[in-house]
Amino acid sequence: MSLFDRDPQPKKGKASAIPQVPRNCKLNLDLNVIDLLKELQRKRQPRKEKLHGAYLNLKEELGHRPTYLELHLYGSSNSKEYKQEFKSYPGFLSWVNELNEKEEQVLNKYEKWIKEVESTGMAKSYKMIVLLYMLNRGIDNWTKPLTPSEVAPFFHHYLTEKDYRKNIDFSDKNSQRLWKYDENKVSKLIADMPMSKWSGSSNNLVSFDGEMFKLEFNVLKEDNETLYEWTKQICEYRLHEHFERKA
Repeated sequence: MSLFDRDPQPKKGKASAIPQVPRNCKLNLDLNVIDLLKELQRKRQPRKEKLHGAYLNLKEELGHRPTYLELHLYGSSNSKEYKQEFKSYPGFLSWVNELNEKEEQVLNKYEKWIKEVESTGMAKSYKMIVLLYMLNRGIDNWTKPLTPSEVAPFFHHYLTEKDYRKNIDFSDKNSQRLWKYDENKVSKLIADMPMSKWSGSSNNLVSFDGEMFKLEFNVLKEDNETLYEWTKQICEYRLHEHFERKA
């Protein structure tokens, strides 16, 4: 989206303030002028500027670019507002010019996936637990396909090792029967709940054929480290925020 695409629609009866360049003419702006226009544009969006200010204060306090979870835990603004305004945390970082050129390229290539991890429905934590397992396989293996039975031990341990997780997301009549680990039953739950449901609602970004769950897009080797880190940050944030809110 260009700078001028963000302008509000002109009111009826008033001429548009958006500059018009005659056909066959080119408009060349000095980089300093472009930066000034961006700064003026930001000042017209007070809510976004408030979030920007909260982020900068936290960054200065921590001495590094905050992770998504750090922003939630220690920032002065509600972390939900970043997603509401910018669709994703990397989207916000892009808006405030905190991404380098490589990170901008990765955001543009995989924006649909980043937004999917940010916004996929989560009545329970199950989707993010599956994703956390994928990430825990390491940066070189996280995108590989997996089966429900492969995830089952991790899934069960994650939900039962902490009482608050078990009480919030694993204590209804059906899941109480799974407190004592049964691989077949836990695998069936994973197949029925996070894998099938996520496959049906992800706009073809993930798929599940009843046996294998996988990502339906390729991650280039040169993009993998950045995408892994952003996916991990969003996953960890959403798990923490989910249990915090439910508690």
